[in-house]
This record gives sequence, structure tokens and C-alpha cells, in this order.
Amino acid sequence: MGELHPPVVHFAIALSISGVLFEIFYLITKMPLFSSASLLNLLLAIPFAWASWFTGHQAEEAVEKFVEGTPAYELLEAHETLGLVVAVLITLLALLKLLAFFRNSKGFKIAVLILGIAVTVAVVLQGRIGGKMVYEYGVGVKPLMEVKE
Repeated sequence: MGELHPPVVHFAIALSISGVLFEIFYLITKMPLFSSASLLNLLLAIPFAWASWFTGHQAEEAVEKFVEGTPAYELLEAHETLGLVVAVLITLLALLKLLAFFRNSKGFKIAVLILGIAVTVAVVLQGRIGGKMVYEYGVGVKPLMEVKE
């Protein structure tokens, strides 16, 4: 199940960030199409965020014993914890956007924007930690020689 983490997580990243970008476009242009696109992207991001957390947890369980006692272990634990936080934040953002979509309130729009920026920062930080684990420490990567045999 952990091998599904890389492809699943990219959907959560793309949908949540594009949802926030569409919201910004909506606030700038006042075009309802962008508000609808924001809502759709954020709602679709929810299952992918939770699937990312679940598959990431499965991947973490599979590699944890190999990285215990190394600098990668701290990153792995931080990545797992932040993954849960990101999934919760994306869910909250989508639900807040759903409320804002049906209640044309300036306060809701500002709250969606602020939480959207926080989600984007958290997603980028989470991606940075995940990338560092893979590209600097090789966590979860099979050695090249094993793959070629």
C-alpha cells in the first residue's frame, strides 16, 4: 500500500494548491467560474489528502526499521505528523470554502484566503520534507543494482 503514496500525494498537492489559486483568481476577478473551480478542486483534494496520509503511514511502517537512529528518522516522524495536520487542514479549508460558496460573506472569503495560504505553506513544507527524505537520504528507494537484476 505504501508504494501508492507517491502517485496519490501528487493529486492532493495539485488539487489543494490549484484550489487556493482559483480562490485568489476569484477574489481578484470576481468571476464566479473561479469560485466554482476552487470549490471543486478543494472538495476533490479531501479524499486524496486522506489517501496520502493513509498510504504515507503504510510506507512509514515499511521503512521505519531501516532508518531508526539516523537523521532520516526525525524527518520521517515529522513528515508523518505533518501529513495528518495537512489532511485535517485541507478538509477544514474545503468545508470552509463550501460554506463561503453558499454564503456570500466577506468574512468567509477572508477566512478561506487565510486558511488557503496556510494550507499552501503546509503542503510545500510537507513536500520539502518528503523530498529531502527521498533525495538526500534515499528513504524508501530500492538500490539501483537491485532494480536492474
